[in-house]
Amino acid sequence: GVATWYTGSQMNAPACGGGTPSDNDMVGAVSQNSPFKCHDRVTLSRGSKKVTVKVVDFCESCSPTHVDLSKAAFKKLASLGEGELHGLNWSM
Repeated sequence: GVATWYTGSQMNAPACGGGTPSDNDMVGAVSQNSPFKCHDRVTLSRGSKKVTVKVVDFCESCSPTHVDLSKAAFKKLASLGEGELHGLNWSM
């Protein structure tokens, strides 16, 4: 899978309902064609690094194997400067 990160106004009014998440929340957005749906908890791993996020939104530009993470979640896997991670493993 692929991961990117999103922030600020991109997080307003999440499609899955609830309040607007912050950059520090462990959340993500997925494609509407993703195997993961609203409120699922998804664990992403990259080597020895792992993060579990709650799906709170949809990502219009994401493929079914792409998750857009909050800054805090992305930083559990890599520095924000990497921007886009490839070859991630996903599980529920």
